[in-house]
Amino acid sequence: MREQDIRELGRSFEIGGHTLRHVSLKKLSAYAAWEEIQGSRDWLRSIQGKEPVSFCPPFGEFAARDLALIREAGFRVIRSTELLSTGRPAGVLPTTLQVFDHSRFTYFKHLLKRGRIQNLALWCGSGFATDTVRLLDHYLEHLLVHGGCLHIWGHSWEIDHNRHWRKLEKIFSIISRLNGFSYVENGQLDKINSPVI
Repeated sequence: MREQDIRELGRSFEIGGHTLRHVSLKKLSAYAAWEEIQGSRDWLRSIQGKEPVSFCPPFGEFAARDLALIREAGFRVIRSTELLSTGRPAGVLPTTLQVFDHSRFTYFKHLLKRGRIQNLALWCGSGFATDTVRLLDHYLEHLLVHGGCLHIWGHSWEIDHNRHWRKLEKIFSIISRLNGFSYVENGQLDKINSPVI
């Protein structure tokens, strides 16, 4: 994506950091990790003319050292790739859905590896659905009753490669017509009490 496209998107959407070269922070020295994190922040600031707020470590891989470096660089919000969560915990924020249909095995493995039994139980209530749109309906119903946060993410290259643009449009169409939800960027999550998207 060209810098002018990022700048244009940044006028309407929050653009967060993700390192300069999309590398696992855990595999780098502290100095190299700092260069990736701070370099990402500096680059985004130079393109957008404003401070980026959020950061998501590539591949969802990070150590405690990396979290400290991310905060030291000035990012206020850290997102993980933890799926099927509607929680809004302090610290590293999980995600709910990826615009990519994973297999049941992948969802089970992901939830068990992280020890997220509550999230596993919530997913069970969907009938172990794997279709993103079906999962969206299930999690929206849950959020209306219990509150929380729906966070949808996807790599643009992955959406393009798998021709998921229509699916993404359908998701946006569904969530654009909801009552009782607040639509916020990552940096605003701590200010909202209603269910959020």
